[in-house]
Amino acid sequence: MRHVPVYACLAIVAACVATMPAQAEPEASAQANNWADLRAALAKCWTVPAGTDGSLLAYRFGLDKAGAIRGRPRIIARQLKGDAEAQRHYQEAADAALAKCFPIPVTPAFGAILGESPLYLRFVNTPPTSAYQINSNITLFAPR
Repeated sequence: MRHVPVYACLAIVAACVATMPAQAEPEASAQANNWADLRAALAKCWTVPAGTDGSLLAYRFGLDKAGAIRGRPRIIARQLKGDAEAQRHYQEAADAALAKCFPIPVTPAFGAILGESPLYLRFVNTPPTSAYQINSNITLFAPR
């Protein structure tokens, strides 16, 4: 049996690798670059519990320039519908959305804006209506 020199094996391996199709890099998590991007990302984090039609929960909090919540979100409005269990589930779903979404990846430019702006975030389980959606005032309506 004949032995193949190591450098010959390395050349064969290098040639095989060079002819393999390139694989895409894993997609980097999308970064929010503006208020609309942030709103869209937050909407993906919320799962609306059944039996809570008409409920509303609003928070006020700040974000740092890296997209993490500063301090503890403060509930500024609460109107929970349904029985006690449904109301508890609504509160838990809103809290879970905050825990799931943050910290949220943001671009450096948008992060600089976030560090200066209090965020007002409303989770609303009513049919969508015109809402005050200017910059840091965000209303998320339950999907219909």
